[in-house]
Amino acid sequence: MKSPRFLRFFAMIIMCFVMSLQSIVAQNGNQRQIDERLAREFYYKKDYEKARDIYKNLYDNYNQVQYFNQYADCLILTGDYDAAEKAFKSFLKKNPQNWKSHIDLAYVYSQQGENDKARKYINKILKDVPETKSAIFEVANLLRSKNFNDQALDLFNKGAKNPNINYSFNLEKAYTYNSMLDFENATECYLLYLKEQPEQYEMVKNRFRVMMMYDINGNVDDVIRMALLKKTQEDPENEEFSSLLMWYSLQQQDYELALMQLKALDRRGDGDYERDLIYIAQIAGDNRQYDIAVDAYDYILKKSNEGVYYVQATVGFIKNSYEKAVTEGNHDKKFYENLSKKIDDALEKIGFSSDMIPLVLVQADIMAFEMQHYDEAKALLNNVLEMNMPPKTKAEVKMKLADIYLLTDEVWEATLLYSQIEKSLKNEPIAHEARFKNAQLRYFIGEFEWANAALNILKSATSKLIANDAMTLSLTISDNLEYDTIGLQRIAKADYYIYQHRYALANQMLDSVVAYNPNEVSLPNAFYRKAKIALNSGDYELVDSLYKRVYEGYADSYIADEALIEDALLLENQLNRKEEAMECYSQLFDYYTASVYVAQARKSYRRLRDELK
Repeated sequence: MKSPRFLRFFAMIIMCFVMSLQSIVAQNGNQRQIDERLAREFYYKKDYEKARDIYKNLYDNYNQVQYFNQYADCLILTGDYDAAEKAFKSFLKKNPQNWKSHIDLAYVYSQQGENDKARKYINKILKDVPETKSAIFEVANLLRSKNFNDQALDLFNKGAKNPNINYSFNLEKAYTYNSMLDFENATECYLLYLKEQPEQYEMVKNRFRVMMMYDINGNVDDVIRMALLKKTQEDPENEEFSSLLMWYSLQQQDYELALMQLKALDRRGDGDYERDLIYIAQIAGDNRQYDIAVDAYDYILKKSNEGVYYVQATVGFIKNSYEKAVTEGNHDKKFYENLSKKIDDALEKIGFSSDMIPLVLVQADIMAFEMQHYDEAKALLNNVLEMNMPPKTKAEVKMKLADIYLLTDEVWEATLLYSQIEKSLKNEPIAHEARFKNAQLRYFIGEFEWANAALNILKSATSKLIANDAMTLSLTISDNLEYDTIGLQRIAKADYYIYQHRYALANQMLDSVVAYNPNEVSLPNAFYRKAKIALNSGDYELVDSLYKRVYEGYADSYIADEALIEDALLLENQLNRKEEAMECYSQLFDYYTASVYVAQARKSYRRLRDELK
């Protein structure tokens, strides 16, 4: 029997051995962590040769797959394909189901220029992939990571045909086609996926938004448009396709197509789309597409003579009908008499409220500018100013009253009202508009320096329309002042006559500019204004010829792009010469890339191109 002393000694020896063993293990563990960290640092610094040697040592010592993967990547990144091929073959003998290494070996073959060998090897891999969704997804993504996109698509298609898997892989195929810049097939797959998964509407819409965002050549827009049109025709009851086409149309500012789709959705009776119809009508009107705005408002009014949006639709219908007539130069007294009566009827039916003020403003415009009932228009507006109304609404009424004062040569009454609006609402958009009109007034009466000082401030206005108008008028003043002050005075006087609808006097003044003040700045200004006058008389052929004199004879003029867009709209809408309109649109976005009209021209060009196919 051993003595207690001996047993204690033996226990101490065992304890020392264990502690020594733990120390060795800890040292080895610490060394492994050090090697891993060092290899990672070399790898991220792209010092692949040093990283390769450390990963090779780690793999030899610990036989971990992640070390082999890093080691093999380093071989490929250093271009040592022979060593990589040997390493993969050796590894795959022990790990035949490691799909990453199989794909990497095929990639090595392709990098060695052995494309047939790579293709045959991948085909063999595809036959061996287990017929499960997860396996197909894994291998296809590995193929995509090495740019074997066609083979990944083959695998997805093979899986989609397998009834046991029961999954189409349409979303995965869409991603693959997208990475290949094959937008036509990508779009088709996204739409097939949406039909299967209608709850993924927002996701698919966002994918289209991204595709359109990075569309450099404008190809994606056309692909999506044609695909959506085809799908809505094939499957008119699919609400997601119709909604997507409506959304797309709004992105492209194709309000006619958006309205058509929205009407189709509303007629199905599956929901209430009046708010969306109002939205389309508003933005169409804001973009001077008055026919579409009137159509949308009319659709709402014909549905019901009451309801939440009845007042808004009534105001919008009349307001856009008036603006369309003004834009087209319509001076038919009967038309304005009928429109005036519609306003009276609406006011009688709905009542006098702040919501109806826009119709009062239109009525004042008709009285003053079309019927020459100046005193009646002023009395109407002054009576309205006695009502309680929000400050912005009151400013709008004052603005219209000031416009009519300017029309009747009561310049100081007009400038007083414009100044009151500026001071009362400061940085509001309507204050910028009032400042612009005040500057325009000063320009009309020949106070060019005063006008230019105000316009220079307005060039940075938040409203693009005001900023652009300010820039154009400022250039008119500064460029003409540089050449001929007398010529500028005549152009300004002609502009005032045009404002007052005294077109014969305006034409006489512009003729005097052409005769006595001809230069490269005054002449395009004169021809452009004579075109505007001819438009009001309906002489469209003369308008076309005058616009052409501007952008063909004075292509460097700051109003050349305006003449182009106006002529394009004239050729398209009034003269029905759509191919010539397309040429104008094309010329605008090809040669005037900084113009504010480029986006409008590009979209109109595509729309006409599709119509004429």
